[in-house]
Amino acid sequence: MERRARVTVLPPDSRGLREVRVGAETVGRAWSLRDLRGILRNHGYPRDMDLEDRSQVSWSGGGSDVWPDHPRRRRATIGLMAFGLVACMALLIVIGVPDAFDAMTFAGRMTGFLFILGGVTEAAAAIATFDYWGKRSLNISGAVVLVGVLIAVTVTTLLVILWFQETEATIYTLAFFPHFFWSLWALWVVVREKIWRGTPHPTKIATGVVVTAVLAGGNFAYSALYQPTAVPANLVLQVRYGTPRADLERPVIHIPVTLYLKNTGAVGLYVLADGWTVYGRTEKYVEKSTGLRDRQPALEAGEDIARHIESLGWTTLGTGPFSGPGTWFEPGEEYSEQKMVEVPKNAKYDVLEAELEAMVMRKDHGMIDMDAFGTAQESWDKKSTFYCPPKDCGEWLVYHAEVRFNSNVITVTRKPRYVTSWWHVNAEDSDWDASISTFSGKGEVTDGETKQEYRRFDLFTVDAQASIPFADVVHPRAP
Repeated sequence: MERRARVTVLPPDSRGLREVRVGAETVGRAWSLRDLRGILRNHGYPRDMDLEDRSQVSWSGGGSDVWPDHPRRRRATIGLMAFGLVACMALLIVIGVPDAFDAMTFAGRMTGFLFILGGVTEAAAAIATFDYWGKRSLNISGAVVLVGVLIAVTVTTLLVILWFQETEATIYTLAFFPHFFWSLWALWVVVREKIWRGTPHPTKIATGVVVTAVLAGGNFAYSALYQPTAVPANLVLQVRYGTPRADLERPVIHIPVTLYLKNTGAVGLYVLADGWTVYGRTEKYVEKSTGLRDRQPALEAGEDIARHIESLGWTTLGTGPFSGPGTWFEPGEEYSEQKMVEVPKNAKYDVLEAELEAMVMRKDHGMIDMDAFGTAQESWDKKSTFYCPPKDCGEWLVYHAEVRFNSNVITVTRKPRYVTSWWHVNAEDSDWDASISTFSGKGEVTDGETKQEYRRFDLFTVDAQASIPFADVVHPRAP
């Protein structure tokens, strides 16, 4: 009969594990008798070995009935810790992927990739929990779990702080608030167990975590807060009259009007709404005057004031969109169109005035689904989200799309925002406007919300005007 080395079972450690030796060699650690038999079987001992035979097995620090492990508590800790880390992994990846591949700035993309890297780390930490609260065969498993917990605490704390700025309930609120409280529990567990003990180079690991957190926070602050306020945005509009031409057959004068746009700033711009209009102004000449005329209306409208001229009204001669919703211009890009306005030769206008206006949004403040935004919905279409009977509302073209914040970290803590642009023409004039709000086709929007979103997304309006005496149109001056 083959003689095998004697088995020694040492006293349980602080977690209830008992080291198992065969001769002078440590062959494993056991939680229970069943665990012990498995270790011995793997080393050639029979399945039915008599563990009470003192000639074969030596028990130190307690006999075969001393197994102080608490398997339910230990497994519950493993389960809760692993579940929370996996949930944090999913949250980090969901937040990071949109920014990593679609962010408008390099810093924004870096932040996205750092979030994805954090998600990968959380996955590794979830796997390490089974080793750390198990046999601890890897001496770095505790450090990996600690890093995962610190990342979870940092990220969920940031999300909670951002959420409290607006306190808007979203589907993500149901994810990061419970996870925030889980991360506090997980931090308490790892501190209570001093999980860093036995970890090689704990100071270097802690430094790496801090540096990564600072880098991610710096990138987030730069892309979401600093850059959108520090980088200048500027749009130049111009309106120029061309040489009028008389029609050869009809008593009509054709007046070319050139419209021009150029992004002279350092950041891309979305066009939310724009339009051009050429007006014919009718005036009354007053030879003797007692003072400046039309003072109150001019003050209200912010217009010029004349002494000998009394304005009798404005007539719209031509109007329409320019580049239109759904377009955008990167720094240095320009765009031009020539419009043609026809005016009767015997018209009684004194001055022709052309106006070009555009409302734009900085691209580094948010991202618009331009495919959706560039498609108009008719207000008179009963299938449209914005249907309204023409007898009640007139006739409108409506452009509508979702706006994503400039960082997905902010997006998950806010309700969805939508950009809506309207274009309306009646028998005498045209009108347009655009706004960003929580309005999705239903409900109402307050003026306070609209103003807040104007500031948040930095919407601004630019215009340009050009005037020409109608006499120069009817009787062009010689060059």
